[in-house]
Amino acid sequence: MIQVEPSGVSFDVEEGETIMAAAIRSGYTWPTICGGEGSCKTCVFLILEGEENLADIAPYEQEGLQSIAETLPNGGDGWRLACQAQLRAQATGDVKLRKGGVRPA
Repeated sequence: MIQVEPSGVSFDVEEGETIMAAAIRSGYTWPTICGGEGSCKTCVFLILEGEENLADIAPYEQEGLQSIAETLPNGGDGWRLACQAQLRAQATGDVKLRKGGVRPA
């Protein structure tokens, strides 16, 4: 399960589904300009807990994060793109994250 702060919303993610796609499927909006294509970086979020339950960062997501690293606290450490990030296949726990603007559609 994904828990989003500060809104307090939560939703489940299906295997192979991105966090942003799961939020939208669950009836929430997720800030984006490109619609989940990975080009705008607007969907970036901060991991608060459960990083071990996220799949490894794929090259395309890594490239996107590197392009905005200087604009993020800690040089981008602990940040992911919701349009690219997925849960680890054998995830056993929740992920708590911080992203403003996530709310019921």
